[in-house]
Amino acid sequence: MEFENFEQLKQSVHVLNKYFPIVHVWDNDHRQILYEIQNANSLESNPASHVFHDATLSIWDKEAKIEISIPISVERRQCRLELIRYCSDSDNPDSLAYIKRLIITDSLTNLYNRRYIDEKLPMDLKRTFQNGAPVSFIYSDIDFFKAINDEHGHVAGDYVLREVADIFFNSIRRKDGWAARYGGDEFLICLPELNHGTAVKIANRIRQSIEKRNFSINGQILNLTCSFGVQTIYKTSGISTVNQIIGILDRKLYRAKRKGRNSVVG
Repeated sequence: MEFENFEQLKQSVHVLNKYFPIVHVWDNDHRQILYEIQNANSLESNPASHVFHDATLSIWDKEAKIEISIPISVERRQCRLELIRYCSDSDNPDSLAYIKRLIITDSLTNLYNRRYIDEKLPMDLKRTFQNGAPVSFIYSDIDFFKAINDEHGHVAGDYVLREVADIFFNSIRRKDGWAARYGGDEFLICLPELNHGTAVKIANRIRQSIEKRNFSINGQILNLTCSFGVQTIYKTSGISTVNQIIGILDRKLYRAKRKGRNSVVG
């Protein structure tokens, strides 16, 4: 998007301001705001800082933040147009709920997605540690999943992912925690305030449910298994990031594979 001068840019910005209460024009070279419009009412109810990103979408319990960043040129000067809008329950509850679901849900499995993990997991750790309780995690993937895609096609692979995800979803109570698709055929369950023994029992229950399920693919019945790694984190563990937790769980999952798969390593 190119603008011959700043007056032309300002005219466009004021049009966009009808839809985005906060508009920034950034200078790419010096990371400075060259021009901005901020709706005062929006800022009073949303006193948040704004970070320079290509695009971000954030979700809180009663609010969603939509932040879009667009490269532009003004008088041949490379800049970036940042558009920010907040949606709250009081604005349009149905619309906000839809935006929340869209942003944090994996479209294939209907479990939570990686974005949800990255935002929710650190918050659950902090909250649960403040209550003096641990957080347990279950990490799993489907044994020989690549062979399913190779032999039966990716449509069959998608079917298997949806069916396995359904088992994960129905194996935990909402009040106990949440399940998400971390990526590919890998799934993560977060169980705040549940101890290690309980988490291992849940993992074995899921493992057995998958083992007993008949998966119908192109008229053929397949029996599948999953491997699991279980880890419980305490405040004294010194672990607080998603990458640290996944690193530990990944090593345990690898040990489960080496044991012969279809097993739980806690």
